[in-house]
Amino acid sequence: MSTVVSYENEFNQSITEYQAQMSNTYIKVTKFNNLKKIIEEYVNNLLSEVTYYQDNESITEIFNKFPSLNNLDIAKRVEIQGNYIREEIFTHQRNVGLKLHSFNVEHILTGKSICFGSYNLQTGEVINESVVKMKYDILGNVAYSYYYNSLGKVNIIQEESGEAFSNEFSETYYNNVLPLLP
Repeated sequence: MSTVVSYENEFNQSITEYQAQMSNTYIKVTKFNNLKKIIEEYVNNLLSEVTYYQDNESITEIFNKFPSLNNLDIAKRVEIQGNYIREEIFTHQRNVGLKLHSFNVEHILTGKSICFGSYNLQTGEVINESVVKMKYDILGNVAYSYYYNSLGKVNIIQEESGEAFSNEFSETYYNNVLPLLP
């Protein structure tokens, strides 16, 4: 089992450990066997947020690893389709329980998110207005962001970089909230 630790700045660009510590605000990514296990976000060199990919650990065991935090994001990989993976994230608050259930769809090789949003905690259904889908340009920057209304139809298209996009799937993917995976 191989463990690799890498660092990113707040724009998700790779930086060295030294650059991370000098910047005071950075992300530390720990991977086991090429899969993300722990994502730690630091602000002013203090741990502010953690996303932990749960295997067999209990929520209590995970909280015990991060005693300074009151909130943790517990992630699970639930579906792979082609080059994309859908993850479900459960935000837990210490001594309270589940506060938010969300999802993220990302490209497996680049780690770039193409779709994210939240579920209704009571019904388990996607909250259409929470969903954002992104198109990336040829440089890997977000070119356009798509926001949806309560009916799951495109409400707003926000131009980001405005460069030509390079996604490998059709424009129809962006017309509606569903499907989440292209």
